[in-house]
Amino acid sequence: TFTARPTLGSPMGAATWYAIGNVLSSVAIVLVNKRVFAAGFHFPFTLSFFHFCFTVVFYRLLLACNLFELPSSPMPEADKFKVAFAGVASIGFMNVSLSLNSVGFYQVTKLTIVPVTLLINFYMYTVSTTHKVKLSLLILLAGVGIATVSDVDLRPLGLAFGVLAVLSTAMFQIWQGTKQKEYGMSGTQLQYSVSFYQALSSCGLSLAVESFCLAPQQLDGRGECSDSTMAFLSQWRAGRVPDGIVGTILATCFLALLVNWCSFGLIGKTSPITFQVVGHAKTCLVLIGGYVFFPVAGNAQQLYNNIAGVTVAMFGVVLYGHLKHASSEGKPDCLDSCCPAPISRCLDVNKYATVSPSETEGLTRHDPDDSKRNTGPD
Repeated sequence: TFTARPTLGSPMGAATWYAIGNVLSSVAIVLVNKRVFAAGFHFPFTLSFFHFCFTVVFYRLLLACNLFELPSSPMPEADKFKVAFAGVASIGFMNVSLSLNSVGFYQVTKLTIVPVTLLINFYMYTVSTTHKVKLSLLILLAGVGIATVSDVDLRPLGLAFGVLAVLSTAMFQIWQGTKQKEYGMSGTQLQYSVSFYQALSSCGLSLAVESFCLAPQQLDGRGECSDSTMAFLSQWRAGRVPDGIVGTILATCFLALLVNWCSFGLIGKTSPITFQVVGHAKTCLVLIGGYVFFPVAGNAQQLYNNIAGVTVAMFGVVLYGHLKHASSEGKPDCLDSCCPAPISRCLDVNKYATVSPSETEGLTRHDPDDSKRNTGPD
């Protein structure tokens, strides 16, 4: 039988473009943010506040020009604040975790988001994942761990903030998907709905953490505050900051809008797990790009670990994508073809489930009463 290729209007085609847009915009915003931080504006919460304010103004303008449609089912204010606060908390806790722990432990926290998301989905939403998908995720996480985790320096306070970072990130990504389906809204409509509360939350954190000097190391030789947004504003007014910094910050606002648009859209079309897979694939691509375009002399063993880890991780990414595609098409996958029948049945006990794979994104609902109903012979 002839199977049509995915088009831009199909769910798979849209998800593909969202994934490509997420990778490109994420890499671009990292590079532009580095330029902003190098210019002396190293205040992530304040920068996030600018991004969210820009998002609010952008959608207000689209709404005024009749180029944007409000969701038919309004999202309650409590849910808006909950989703927005989880998103801002994710950024904040990840930054604090990085400052208190080693880079190696920071990478470990990012890797644990996938299994934590699976556990939350199972225990809070009674949604489980097939063993085949778990296998591909295990291969992916093992590869990324080999490539990125070198030293793991752990401190009790850092561990606490790392746990908070993982939980807030997992919940934020889960809610991005569930709230879109619950209220029948698109990714852009959800982004519009929560952007005001995101701006409000990041503004509060910016004022509390970055607007004033709270530590002695933030003072210069004369005892004056030199490391705060207020001090940077004074330096900008005096012309002591690099030219074009305002334009660069504005560029990050456009890129942040694109990153969030692609992220909300990708999770809405697929799942938080697929979003994490795309993120880890992006990490591998960045490492590959570093090897090719910016070769540096260093520890040979670490270089070998990076190459081996990226190879293993990309195999996991390809296997995950293959399993998702085969599931959505209702066709046998490579594991069905190469594994003996008993092993195939163990890897996917719900192979012949009546639920549409495209609706569950490789996830199948766990019903505790199944064991009671399936008492007859196979």
